[in-house]
Amino acid sequence: MGISFRLHSAIMSLALPVGGRLLGSDQRLNPTSQEVIGMAEYVDFKTIKAEVPVEAVAARYGVALRRTNGSHERGKCPLPTHPTGDDAKSFSVNVSKQVWICHSTACAKGRRGKRGGDVIELVSVMESCSLREAGLRLASWYGIEMTDGRNTEAKTTAQDASSEQPETTPARAVDDRYGIYDPLAEWIEVRAANESLSQFEKAAYIAVLGQIEELAKSGV
Repeated sequence: MGISFRLHSAIMSLALPVGGRLLGSDQRLNPTSQEVIGMAEYVDFKTIKAEVPVEAVAARYGVALRRTNGSHERGKCPLPTHPTGDDAKSFSVNVSKQVWICHSTACAKGRRGKRGGDVIELVSVMESCSLREAGLRLASWYGIEMTDGRNTEAKTTAQDASSEQPETTPARAVDDRYGIYDPLAEWIEVRAANESLSQFEKAAYIAVLGQIEELAKSGV
């Protein structure tokens, strides 16, 4: 059964990628729940931040950093919000903490007062894209393989269980609240539990779960 218009709209609010592009209002969506589950490529933010140096990404954007002390490097700010003509070396990278900051007040004002962030936020600002898309780009640029943590954990649990008892313990019981949409609901629940999500992003996932439950009750 295809997904209804209401669920279609809710899923669009999560900006799930289809064929490498974000869903747009002019695109028609009518996949099965299993197809939707396969649409979103897993992004391991923790691994990306651990493996990709901020200074390497800054260099990719043409920033020539110079060491100022044991753990700090400075250079010209590459951010699109930085005032044109301001050549002061206000862009600083803390190589030990792997974070960056621009000390220019005018530059921060263009980002609603936010002065810095991590490597993913740097790419997000430079590429004008979401944090998720920034993570995918970094993984592609630096050859980082994204392994779905949920699948890895499930395999490990299954292996441990099989070594202790002959019978296979079922994973998650079907939740009657979601009816035929249970596989999709399970996928969203896992993503909503991701600690790297902002409160806004978590709220968006929870809202979609509510839409799914309403559709299941109505029998759509």
